[in-house]
Amino acid sequence: MLTTKPLRSKKKMAEQVRDAVSDYIREHGLKAGDRIPTEAELCAAFGVSRPSVREALRLLEQERLVVTAHGRGRFVTAVAALNVARPITVFESITKMLAALGYAANTRVLSAKTILAASDPLAAVALGLQPGAQIFVLERLREAGGQVLVYSIDVIPQALLGELPGGMELEGSVNEFLASADQKPVMSSANVAAVFLPEGVLSGPAVTEPWLLVSETCLSEIGTPVLYARDYHRGSLISFNFSRQ
Repeated sequence: MLTTKPLRSKKKMAEQVRDAVSDYIREHGLKAGDRIPTEAELCAAFGVSRPSVREALRLLEQERLVVTAHGRGRFVTAVAALNVARPITVFESITKMLAALGYAANTRVLSAKTILAASDPLAAVALGLQPGAQIFVLERLREAGGQVLVYSIDVIPQALLGELPGGMELEGSVNEFLASADQKPVMSSANVAAVFLPEGVLSGPAVTEPWLLVSETCLSEIGTPVLYARDYHRGSLISFNFSRQ
């Protein structure tokens, strides 16, 4: 049964309804071919208008999570029923990802500096910056239980920042810091590769292990590149899942 669930978020109403229906499918373990609630039921449950519900359902159909059978209703597709845990296609911060994986991780800041974009050509290209532009570079380790989980290099165009982060902000979520500067990243274009850690980052057994490097250019709601992140995930401790269509 669909229970009443008031929606409160900065997202557009249709996107909130879309997310709520996706949660309903997952939480109730709906399978391919199962019917989802009607438009009227969704309006009543979430306290939203029918146009918002219809737009949300249209988004779900575009994402191939729901299919309409005219005269019969809307039904869960095989794509939605897959319910992949921790999919690599989900955009989220390292902080949130590690917490979801059950790690109570600590952050160790290795360096925080302002340099010219010319010093990091890959970041300059990804962020669309001229060589003389200034970038803020944050280098950190995420650790839990005496193990290094992630080594991160985050690069932000300094022109987007009102003030440079300092103190406890350096240990927190970069996504949240950018959001506080009205530059919240909401999506990214990413590349994944199996690599070894750069020389000098760590010593010991971790140096000989393969790491999963996710390099991504993160964009704001209006498509502005706000962050170039290189996150090295320890392959023996962290993995991602995906579905193929």
